[in-house]
Amino acid sequence: MRERRRLTLLQLAILSSAAVVPVLLAVLLSVASARQADGAKPAPSSDRHVSVRLVAALKTFEYAIVRRDEVRALLPSAATLLERVPQCRAAWDGRGGVLSSVRRILARSSDDGRSTALRMSTQLDEIDRALQTFSSGDNRRVSDRVGLDSRVWFDAVSTALSMPIESPDYPGVRFTVQCADIASAVATLARSNGRMLSTLSWRGTEVERVLSRWRPDQFVEIAARNVARFNPWAGLPGCIYLGNTGRAADAGEDSATYFLAGTRGQDDRQCKRPEMRGIAALDAPASAAIGITAGAFGTPADDRWKIPPSLDVMLQPLEALRRASGSIYAAQTTSPTQAQGAQASPGRGPNRIDVGGTPVDVGFSIDLTIDPSLQALAQQTAACYTGRDDVCRALGMQRKEDGAQAVGHTLLEHAMVRMAAVAIIDVESGRIEALAGALSPCTREEYDGPGRSAHCDKRLPYPIRYHPDALLNPAVFADAMPGSIIKPIMAAAFFSDPQVGARWLAAERAELARAPKALPSTNSVRAQLMRSDSARFLDRMFCADQGFGPCARPWEIQAAAPAFGWNGDCAEPSELCGKRDLLFGRDFDALDGKRVRRLAMPVAYGRLLAEPLAGKLGAPLHVRPPIALDSTRIQRCAAGADGRRLSKDDWGKCSGGVVVDIVAEGWGQGHARASALGAAGMMAMLAAAANGQTQVRAPHLIEAVHGTGATDSATLGWSVADAQSNAIPHDVAEVIISGLSFSHRAGTARLACEQVFDPRTCAQMDWIAGKTGTPTFPNDERSLDDLALLCAAAAAQPRRDRDACGPLRPYKWYVAAYRSRPDDARWNKVIGVLTERNWLADTGRVHGAGDHGPNPAAEIAMQIVGRHAGALAQPARVAQGAK
Repeated sequence: MRERRRLTLLQLAILSSAAVVPVLLAVLLSVASARQADGAKPAPSSDRHVSVRLVAALKTFEYAIVRRDEVRALLPSAATLLERVPQCRAAWDGRGGVLSSVRRILARSSDDGRSTALRMSTQLDEIDRALQTFSSGDNRRVSDRVGLDSRVWFDAVSTALSMPIESPDYPGVRFTVQCADIASAVATLARSNGRMLSTLSWRGTEVERVLSRWRPDQFVEIAARNVARFNPWAGLPGCIYLGNTGRAADAGEDSATYFLAGTRGQDDRQCKRPEMRGIAALDAPASAAIGITAGAFGTPADDRWKIPPSLDVMLQPLEALRRASGSIYAAQTTSPTQAQGAQASPGRGPNRIDVGGTPVDVGFSIDLTIDPSLQALAQQTAACYTGRDDVCRALGMQRKEDGAQAVGHTLLEHAMVRMAAVAIIDVESGRIEALAGALSPCTREEYDGPGRSAHCDKRLPYPIRYHPDALLNPAVFADAMPGSIIKPIMAAAFFSDPQVGARWLAAERAELARAPKALPSTNSVRAQLMRSDSARFLDRMFCADQGFGPCARPWEIQAAAPAFGWNGDCAEPSELCGKRDLLFGRDFDALDGKRVRRLAMPVAYGRLLAEPLAGKLGAPLHVRPPIALDSTRIQRCAAGADGRRLSKDDWGKCSGGVVVDIVAEGWGQGHARASALGAAGMMAMLAAAANGQTQVRAPHLIEAVHGTGATDSATLGWSVADAQSNAIPHDVAEVIISGLSFSHRAGTARLACEQVFDPRTCAQMDWIAGKTGTPTFPNDERSLDDLALLCAAAAAQPRRDRDACGPLRPYKWYVAAYRSRPDDARWNKVIGVLTERNWLADTGRVHGAGDHGPNPAAEIAMQIVGRHAGALAQPARVAQGAK
């Protein structure tokens, strides 16, 4: 009777007093919110909140999802739901009380007039149909076709409703799953045609270690992380901006400001407010900000191309600042009067905005360096070359070999390459303006197991496995042996050699002064760069000019690498050797304090002449200690298998322990590694020196992290790394860049250039200077049929043909400096491209085996920089924003 009286009073109050309605609604809203959130509020410092009851309700489907041919019960009707779960009849039959109705209104539930039971019946049917689609595709993530058995589900629901549960997130609190939680779980799993299914763990993609804790008949596991949401009591998140943020000196012709829309817990309206963008402090014009939702790329006109893939992963370390709940955020927003003790670090005071007349804590916002239009151009080019013919047509992208046919029509999947990674950096500022990456569909399936689609070639020598890290943006999360793109570093070391460097440099400069536009002479460093003559570079590396006597040049090359941004944190054995911070461009060995390290995103950058500790694979790496090399072994290695110097096989066959390892590094192989970002960063340092730039900034993705007022970098402590002195001499850089500028005219990039431009244009182009690279690949001369036989034999005899069926892939590199403005004499942009070559459909041989045929990485770069510089026509939408 007491409960009935309360409901009656509530009805009378709502009907009789309009003045009281807002108060009562607010109270009910808080009650509804608290109950929906498990009745126990997490600590304000917690970044994530998980509804324990919702997770328990979702786990009922772990029992109910079974092999489709073992489903024994039909999907229930609304009447069956009420009959089989009688304890939920009052909550699901659509009648309920006034309090239930008000809660539904306050929670903004989708009340379409149907009862909860009727909606659940429809949603269960949608879940079953989604399971059928999900588990019957060519590249399904689950080992068998599965379906929903309602009989098993009803048993699991009855158990969940009757058994209290506990969670380590709420010590001492016991929860009981409620009928509303079951309904919410059904709605969650059915939402967006079962979109959640692809995020779950499935039998067929999980490793045996995980499956060992599952029931023998279990097909799926639903975890708290699948439904975690940001703490609703911890304030509003900051925004992520790109484009014309008002802070960059060169914002480009695209004057629009964009923000990442639709992120969890974020009200997109707040990101349009001037104070969130820091405009009031900057006194910049308050142009409207445009929201872009990250996700799968749609049509070529889709704005999502302007967002780098995997951006959420790249920015993950900054979530502690963007969310008003982390300890770093709290330290930065503690007012000076609140700071206590000698070790206290007072922050800037509260960071808040006004919401409906109430001050609300808000996280710090992030300004990216990404140029949206250039990012879209790079991403669409990568997509075109990995099989998106619709994008190729929209860009007007063609190749000479393909003629009027689709780009890559002679290769598997009609894709020129299986993977493309592109990084573009502004030379003067170090701003990363594009990070693009794409995989062909069949390449993606190799990492998204458990099998290939029917149209994918089964002879490819790569295992199928679930490896989600390999699906991240390869521009920053993939690395490879750099091959010949290390030659600019080697050349800089040669010209700095204390014995011959000055003489070599003087000869090169004299020739360049006499005939700046003429092809370099045959034996010059510039000509060897142009032709990528590795044998002659190795001659220089091991002092052939001194009869291969005692030689320190390998260690001079090693010492030159840091000037190009490589070998960071390699002085001592470290897991971070050869990595840099993507966000602020810092070396990890230069970072002070754990707090700053927490705000860094370590990514592969570049390393050269490093080795694992004690020579053990998988051990932390460090720079090789200088040692004296056996000159006799060096001479034998230089002569090659035929024993004759200056023949085609020079340096092609080596033996002798350490000698082999160091020669391999001279080829850009062995333990040497680089990412597309690191390759572009290397070239950015060289281009800056050629421009006469004495101070350089390392490549960085973050322009600023700011609050709602003025940004005080000294106080905030997460500003971009300070500019450093350029350690590459200006005259050395000029000579090296000159040699690289002939690569597309008469060197290793000529064939690629002539796929994109006509030969006459390539011969006259003086606004690009690039270097190709081809890491070793043992299967260049083997067909897929040959590989299928070899790999089958290797499976039976693991020691046989390990290299043929090993992890090496047919990569190609290209890195270049270019001028995007015809009226600017400086090299203002650099681009780094890494590709995985594809296989010809008719012969089953890899495209461009060895150094034969056009380099697809160079082609991709030419397609992008040609449009960026205005040398190639492009649609107006793509051209917008080009600098």
